[in-house]
Amino acid sequence: VDGVYAIAATLLVIELRPPEDAEPGHLGEALLHMGPEYWAYAFGFLQMIAGWLQTRRLDAWMRGVDHYATLLVLLAVGVYALTPFSTAVLAHALDSNDDLGTAVRLFSLLLFVALVVFVALLRYSRTTGLLRDDIVPEARRLYLRNSMLAPVVPVVAFALSYDFPWVGLGLLVGLNVLGLLPLEWHQPPVGVDRGPMPTGRRRRSARP
Repeated sequence: VDGVYAIAATLLVIELRPPEDAEPGHLGEALLHMGPEYWAYAFGFLQMIAGWLQTRRLDAWMRGVDHYATLLVLLAVGVYALTPFSTAVLAHALDSNDDLGTAVRLFSLLLFVALVVFVALLRYSRTTGLLRDDIVPEARRLYLRNSMLAPVVPVVAFALSYDFPWVGLGLLVGLNVLGLLPLEWHQPPVGVDRGPMPTGRRRRSARP
């Protein structure tokens, strides 16, 4: 799964190509005119890492997977693998308000499908006992509640894209930014240290 995200992120970079029609001495100016490509790459990469983080979090919460959970994971990853394509569409559409609406609808549709599949995976894992028992209940409840609300955002963005495409795009960006926020306010698993090591432990580890 990690490899699929890595390959998709690499494909995002491939879409950034130096301008071939730049006149000698005007390369810097030509690079500045590639602003839509830069913004589209930033948004595509944001969506990729948000999806990757959610997959990693759920993977850490699961005790194992079965046949149907594996199929759901592959389906969600398959949708996220289309991000380089939707990013390329967005890069070509940022200069046109009409085309931007089409790009936002494409992003909204793909994100909606990915989120619905992810919610199905999360619910299926909870129902079948694939989730670990040592997950902090508050974190699990918050994640389950947010997972049910998240698919509403691309639906709203899809509707807004016809008249207010920039607002719809802003909603999609905001949703992905929220996906970067941690839920790990709870205690880490046994054997995992976070933050600075206590002074006593540092001194003991420094001894030969």
